[in-house]
Amino acid sequence: MFSYQHPSEYISIKQSLSLTIPVYKLFLDIYYDDFETFRNVYHSLGGVYVQFGNMPARQRKLLKNHFVLGFVPFGGNFNEFMLPFISEMKEFEQGKLMEVNGQDAWVIASLGVVIADLPQGNDMCGDVPATSRYHHITNDQFKKIFNKPATTRQRRLYTKFGLRTRLSILDRLLRERHLQTPQDICNEQNLLIKLFDFHRCELFSQKGEDEFIKAWKNFEKPKKWSRLPNPISHNASFMISDYLRLAMIMPFILNSFLETSSLKENESRSILRRIQESRINMAKNVIIACWVYVAKTMRMVFESKFTLDLYDELQKCLEEEMKILPKVFPEFANLPILHINIHLLVYARTYGTFINTQVGIKEMVHQIFKAMVLQTNCKNIKLDLLKRYTMLFAIRHLVNGGADQRLSQPYKVSNEQELEENEEVISSPVDFITNIILKRSLSQQDYKNIMKNLPNFKSELLFSFMNIGQKSALIYSQMSWYELAIYTMEESDGIFSKVHLHIGDVVTIHEEDSGECYAIIKGIFKYKGNNDKYYAFITIDWFDNINRIHNVLKYPLFRIQTSQNIRWRRIFPISIIDYIQKVHFVYDTKIDLWIKNNYYFMAI
Repeated sequence: MFSYQHPSEYISIKQSLSLTIPVYKLFLDIYYDDFETFRNVYHSLGGVYVQFGNMPARQRKLLKNHFVLGFVPFGGNFNEFMLPFISEMKEFEQGKLMEVNGQDAWVIASLGVVIADLPQGNDMCGDVPATSRYHHITNDQFKKIFNKPATTRQRRLYTKFGLRTRLSILDRLLRERHLQTPQDICNEQNLLIKLFDFHRCELFSQKGEDEFIKAWKNFEKPKKWSRLPNPISHNASFMISDYLRLAMIMPFILNSFLETSSLKENESRSILRRIQESRINMAKNVIIACWVYVAKTMRMVFESKFTLDLYDELQKCLEEEMKILPKVFPEFANLPILHINIHLLVYARTYGTFINTQVGIKEMVHQIFKAMVLQTNCKNIKLDLLKRYTMLFAIRHLVNGGADQRLSQPYKVSNEQELEENEEVISSPVDFITNIILKRSLSQQDYKNIMKNLPNFKSELLFSFMNIGQKSALIYSQMSWYELAIYTMEESDGIFSKVHLHIGDVVTIHEEDSGECYAIIKGIFKYKGNNDKYYAFITIDWFDNINRIHNVLKYPLFRIQTSQNIRWRRIFPISIIDYIQKVHFVYDTKIDLWIKNNYYFMAI
């Protein structure tokens, strides 16, 4: 439940309207970002983006629901640029009769949230310092200022209250200027991680830098991630999602190689002095601990759901992060990006979650425009970018399933789901899984190696057929083994998604007695049932929680099921899987155990 009432909730509807006319209420979220000045391009450019705020999060992430309102060139006036938008929004605040899907409807639109980074965010809410404010208090303060006849007296009050010398043009709309101008959580976390990673690089000796690069190359990153560039030599090419992913895995990478000799001696001594420790190995431990706190806090702010207990946990994480980072790295003490933590809990309680105010897709579009700046005609950069955006808009229309009337029939983008010659149809034992395709046949030697670890293959396979409703003894023996399974799954909200299941993927399986359990896919095969239909099955090794915590990382430790351990069944129908790659495990060679990454999540 939001802690304040949105303006569109108390906008009155004309009494003369027929009760049969539907009413649509829209929240329009605005994001403003400064492109900054690029090398020899002697101007910067602000991009203004709009999205519908009261769409489900899944819909807001689609490219087709994200719009570029325009660009504000260097020296341009933001208020002048926004004036046409403000004028139209004031009309929609009063309501407007429009035709929607061939039917008259009353449409009310209001300002949702205005997302901007520092210092633009302060400009938009009329604030100067990064301090917590309340709308009714600053309203009174602005009234006191405007009642002063002399400019000099007004300026004194501006300074006293820490306010801008004029109201934002957005104040012409119905809004709560502070609560509706939250800090962009994606950018806030990105900047924090970026700065922290910069200080990490400064700590390394040459030996430490070489060891880090080696550990980085050898680290097994989640398969769903795109390739991450080297964070030492190519950190300038990192996008926001890259930095978020970096924070998820950095504690593991540092733990795999970091020793006292990996750090510069003077930096180690400075850290020990600040944390009041004499043991030399504590320097490396506290550096890893800092990354753990950063990863933990980042995971919390991107939670999709919050309970009262989770709000309390979030507050604790934010306080711990604010305490340890300035202590170890004094450069963080006065950074506004860290002081924002003071306000994050208020934003979370106000909007339910931080995800409700983020504009995730704009990071991709904004990065595209940033990359274009150097190749544009400097005399008319705004026009050049808008031309490119028009092309992007046309492409995204087709990518998101749009139809082109010039084509007589749909264009076949991929033949991935076409069956190969002589390939049998794979039947699904459940309604929510369809279009099962098995690809990349295993060699005879590979599947024999898998079978060596399945001493109870026949009995477990019979149990699996019983799970899908076939309880008689198996009369066929035809089977084939594969590397990859592709199928379509209908999720609980009615959304269909294509699933790719590979050998080596970590999956989540819900057990009635144990709850959420984890396993690694060791084999994928099809087997012919007594009804002459083929069904898909998996073989797995379970992760066994040994109820221990890693000494440094503070993550839970697991042991993988061995071939001698036949206590747990290994063969199941493919429908047993709840999630694929939802969790991330890292193998620690030092202790011969698996570490569960509690702070792994799907980034932007």
